[in-house]
This record gives sequence, C-alpha cells and structure tokens, in this order.
Amino acid sequence: MYNMVELSPGHVSILKKLRGDTGVEDLSVDPVKTMAAVDARYSFTSTRVAITALRKVYPDVKLFKDEMIKRRVEYKKIDTAQEPTERQKAKFIPWDDIIELRGHYWGGMTNTEQLLISLYTMIPPARADYTPMKIVGRKPKKPEDGFNYLVLRPKSAHFLFHAFKNHKTIGDRYVAVPNKLLKVIQENVTPDSKYLLEHDGKPWTEAQLGDGVRKIFQRYLDMDTGISMIRHAYATNIHAGEKSIKDNEKIAHSMMHSPDMSQAYRFISLE
Repeated sequence: MYNMVELSPGHVSILKKLRGDTGVEDLSVDPVKTMAAVDARYSFTSTRVAITALRKVYPDVKLFKDEMIKRRVEYKKIDTAQEPTERQKAKFIPWDDIIELRGHYWGGMTNTEQLLISLYTMIPPARADYTPMKIVGRKPKKPEDGFNYLVLRPKSAHFLFHAFKNHKTIGDRYVAVPNKLLKVIQENVTPDSKYLLEHDGKPWTEAQLGDGVRKIFQRYLDMDTGISMIRHAYATNIHAGEKSIKDNEKIAHSMMHSPDMSQAYRFISLE
C-alpha cells in the first residue's frame, strides 16, 4: 500500500500505530472505529496530520474526507489563534534559552548530541529532514525521491532538501552550511559515511532523529521538548513584535484586499 502513495515517515508511523490500536491492517474496513482510535490517541490539533495520512492511503473513504472538512474550521481557529495549548506550554523553551543550553552544556555533550543541537540551532530549524540525508561531493543531477542531501566539500557545504513536507508546493531548497556548523559536521562524519545520521551504514529513521533531539532536553533540562517545539521557539523569537495573523486579516479586510496585498503595500525602509 505504501508504495502506491507518497507518505512521509511521520505518516507511516501514524498508520502503524492506528493499525495496532484497531487490530486491523486495513483501516478502511471500519472507518468509524478508525476515527475513534485517532481521537483517542491524538490531541485535536494532531488529528489533522492523522486524517491526512488516512486520506492519502484511503482516498475513497468518504468518512475520512468528511471528517477533515468538518474539522477544518476548528483547525483554522487553532492556526490563527497563535496560542499554545497547555501541553505545548509545558514543552516550550524560549529560543534564547535553547541557545544558552547549547553553550552551557556543550562540553559535556556526546558528539551526536553536539551535532543534533547544532543542526537545530545554527540555522533555521527544519523538521525531521536530516534523515535520510545522503552525503555527496556534488549536487546530484537528479535527486532521488525520499532523500535529502548534504553536499560536502573540504571547505564548504550546503543542504539540498528534496524530500520534505511542502516540496510539491515550493520545490527543492538549498541551505548554506555556516562554518561553525560545518566544523561540527566534519567532526562527526568520516570518509566512509554515506549518511549524515547513520548506524551500521543505514540512515536513522525519523523516529530516531526525533527521539535523539528529545533526549537532549530530557537529559539536561528534564523537559519533553522536541523538534516541533524548537521550531515554535524559533518562529516565536524571529517574529516577536509583529502583528498577529488575526490583526493582519483585520487590517487587510479594512483596506478591502488580501493579507498578502496588505503586506505588499508596506514601505519597509520607511517604517
């Protein structure tokens, strides 16, 4: 079934858990039971990802489509509210504190911990897109589906993100590796390394990457903070002081155009 559709590692993991919860391989046999399992396992916010996975594999199941449509208004409210849930509040660490964690505990970290915290703090934090990440000496003429790349040269490097959530919409993305991060990478890979993160010659799974990041925060701060919350912390820091989505929508509405057009009317240098 997985070979017929494009699924992220996260979607595969969700479907595996739901199959275990329901006791059936084909989650379309009893859609009502499947949706009950979704709601029992995941917070309302996370049900969006679970239903998306179900719709990808079972596009003809009407209930899955109807549930997404029915919940869409509430999902949008959550998105535009820009307020954390109680569960998210318990996991949130301000961006400055994450940077301080890296500096304070650096000497006591393992090489792998240093690499992981560097990947998520020395450049804008990606999702769990550093695996599977092949190490190559030059940009591939035709990147393979399902893989990202570290184009590693002796004195420079860049990431080529080809397999990530929004690839269909925005295409390949190139991210330069700053010298400080390059040094950490060079200390963690060998001439025989095929992947940036690997064990016994095989790339880490997305779950291993997520667990590896969470263990850093558990070990040093006794907090259950992961990749998603690091991204929230970065976004909160970088957009601090800006108007909210709701405020921007109100301003755009008052000027009788879209939020994007409202932004286009700004003269940044005159602010």
